[in-house]
Amino acid sequence: MNKLKNTENILILGLFLGVIGSIAALALAYIADLTKQPITDMKTQAVNSALRQVLPEFDNDPGQNRVVVKSADKQGYDVIFYGALRNKQLVGIAGQSVSLKGYSGKIQAIVGLKPDGTIRTVGTINNTNKPISAVLITEHKETPGLGAVVCDRVRKKTIFNMFKTADDANLPPPNPILDQFADLKPGKIPWKTVKEGGTLKYVTGATISSNAIAEVTYRIANTFASERSKIIAALTPAANNVIKEVKP
Repeated sequence: MNKLKNTENILILGLFLGVIGSIAALALAYIADLTKQPITDMKTQAVNSALRQVLPEFDNDPGQNRVVVKSADKQGYDVIFYGALRNKQLVGIAGQSVSLKGYSGKIQAIVGLKPDGTIRTVGTINNTNKPISAVLITEHKETPGLGAVVCDRVRKKTIFNMFKTADDANLPPPNPILDQFADLKPGKIPWKTVKEGGTLKYVTGATISSNAIAEVTYRIANTFASERSKIIAALTPAANNVIKEVKP
């Protein structure tokens, strides 16, 4: 009799837990579905904001005029190229890709490119006369105060920029590590920091982050140089702004 009663209790408990588990699963699925679109919208807004900072003035939606290319290195990562149009003419290209070699993992960058494959400069800060390179880090989890210093463009209030012009206000803030890529053109040897035997500057205590930024920036520029004609053809108005996969 006791065994029968225990068996009934176990069955009831199992049924109860099953119902609770099903309700919890449905609730999580509902919440995930509810937040999926807002998360997607936030990511789209972040990309569009970055594109406005690294591309020349445009009158289309570069986020919808894009082409996906496999990177021209052994990793074969996706590199997304966005085309900026003005009066139905291709006036600028930006590339987006990642490095997985950051101190805390993935670092994602968007890089503005000139037609010859060199890194664009988006302008000059008048009160410093320093060019701002079209390299933005759009996603990272690097350590605050170390790797984050390498990745972030933070506008600091000083007595020298209190009277900045409207053009200065629209430029991304300077960052010596990101800005050093201005006018660089990819060659056969990947870009490296001085510590790794290259020529690029790095931040002491954030060498891993500095190397990861050099890697992803080179990946974007080198992939564009390798697939330049196909990418430009795919991003011109004749391509009807359809997202395509270009085979390397």
